[in-house]
Amino acid sequence: MDLITSIFVWPDFTFPVTFLILASALFQDTLYAVLIAISGFTLMRRQFEPNAHRLVRKIGRDTPRVSILAPAYNEAATVVDCTRALLRQNHSNYEVIVINDGSSDETLAYLRAAFKLEPAERECSDRLNFACVRGIYHAPGPVPLWVIDKENGGKADALNAGIAYASGELFCAIDADSLLESDALIRTSQPFIDNPDTVAVAGTVRVANGCRLREGAVAEAGLPRRFLPLIQSLEYLRAFLVARFALSELGALMIVSGAFGMFDRSRVVDVGGYDLRTVGEDAELIVRLHRDGRDGDRPAAVRFIPEPVCWTQVPERLSDLASQRRRWQRGALETLWRHRDAALRPGYGVPGTLGLGSMIVIDVIGPALEVLGYTLALLLAATGHIAWSWFIALFVLVSSFGFLLSASAILLQEVELRRTGSLKAVGLLLLAAVIENFGYRQLSNVWRCGGTIDFLMGRHEWGQIKRRAFETS
Repeated sequence: MDLITSIFVWPDFTFPVTFLILASALFQDTLYAVLIAISGFTLMRRQFEPNAHRLVRKIGRDTPRVSILAPAYNEAATVVDCTRALLRQNHSNYEVIVINDGSSDETLAYLRAAFKLEPAERECSDRLNFACVRGIYHAPGPVPLWVIDKENGGKADALNAGIAYASGELFCAIDADSLLESDALIRTSQPFIDNPDTVAVAGTVRVANGCRLREGAVAEAGLPRRFLPLIQSLEYLRAFLVARFALSELGALMIVSGAFGMFDRSRVVDVGGYDLRTVGEDAELIVRLHRDGRDGDRPAAVRFIPEPVCWTQVPERLSDLASQRRRWQRGALETLWRHRDAALRPGYGVPGTLGLGSMIVIDVIGPALEVLGYTLALLLAATGHIAWSWFIALFVLVSSFGFLLSASAILLQEVELRRTGSLKAVGLLLLAAVIENFGYRQLSNVWRCGGTIDFLMGRHEWGQIKRRAFETS
């Protein structure tokens, strides 16, 4: 019997099932292994550069002004702490703009009480598309604080409003459930000063669940005590210190997280601001900036630097996490579909080939193949047509490879950021790296496939994640 025939008529169907799982899971892990190698090499090289970890030179009034934009929708539990952290940045030329996007809770009332806001007027310098503004409030001080109260229009709509009322040459977009470390703004500004072609810079996003605050700042970094946030801590490490760092080095970074990113305001206005038609507004804007740079023959550099850190709350309930991951998947597919004419085209350089090509592999092909493989395995197991020795051997191989990749990400984090805190915390992350292979990884891919179905059905819901107040000490 020849090989092709044996693949399809082998009585226990082991080969086609194991091939599907192997081709999807191992391919994704191999891609991550390449990215880890690039990130590790870059970090090792940076250890021997005398200025790699320096705090940037003092930024004075003659350097670009930064407007921090924090959209808030029903964020009463966290918005005051977030704003306090924003007002304590080691930067001498910036302002804070909180955009209340039609909240139905006490978000606006808490802000007005905490910062003694008064009604004010503010010039709208760039008219982008956003919902009606109901009022503007201001608190003068060493760092000006502005609050824009507007009708609900979604995150992209709120950011467009913030851009229109901002006075900075640069703007930093963050979530209102996030906390910036005090040197984050000044570090993220540096690439714009060093290279005038820079259009966007991403920093590291870490999980704030389990951390303790003092006066609006992270005083004690700790790991979450609950399982879901702990697993997400590991995911964030892999995503930022591995994938985005490596893609940035290759010139193929296609997303700057909506939780923390800095942009050249004029370049964003030139391309029309954030797109209101997608829930993946962060990725879509970066792809559009890349395309504008290529089409307009003006370089558009998108960078990731690991030192500036933003702490963000992640979902603690399974339903919230599922909703978030389905939305992320839908946003990625909306971006790919909208820019399908640039994908894999040499005319769009590395961003079009490697950048969008990696999104196709990771967001389109990978999850579907892996879920299909495990589904077939379960069906064949139920009918007694699978060789368990093959399946178990394959599962151990995939799980071991995934664990090694996660352990490498933890090691890189300890070398570069040193934010884990203790050997016990490192041990917990390593334990999470083992456990996630037994159900969580598979469930995550099921959620992503659900997001693909949402995209195909044209669903546009954003969803609301329940937040908790930050722990204080």
